[in-house]
Amino acid sequence: MTRHFGILALLASSMVSLTAAGHPATELYIPIGKSPGISHVKSYIGQIQSLSAAQVGLTMMVGDSAKYVPFNESTKIYLQYETPGKNNALGRYADCQAGRNAEVYLADDGKVRWIKVLMP
Repeated sequence: MTRHFGILALLASSMVSLTAAGHPATELYIPIGKSPGISHVKSYIGQIQSLSAAQVGLTMMVGDSAKYVPFNESTKIYLQYETPGKNNALGRYADCQAGRNAEVYLADDGKVRWIKVLMP
């Protein structure tokens, strides 16, 4: 009986880790403001105001306040298109243009994991 319980526990932990690993891959398809457990809890949603000249961050307006968002090598940029027929895609720093709406996920460790930019 103990052996069966051990196998069951191993299978359950494997499934949980696979689900957690798959979540970042789906963020590309989840609309701005709709990420379960992240949007409006651990994220900022607002309009990009400016980008740093050194390409290490951006400033965005969130409500009435400006927030600086730093980038690092692991920050993912997801492009979400309003135009029907255009597929969401991975982006780059240059896609984070002033005036575009965006959502930024700030993880518990203080690092920016991803930025979703609304594209025309």
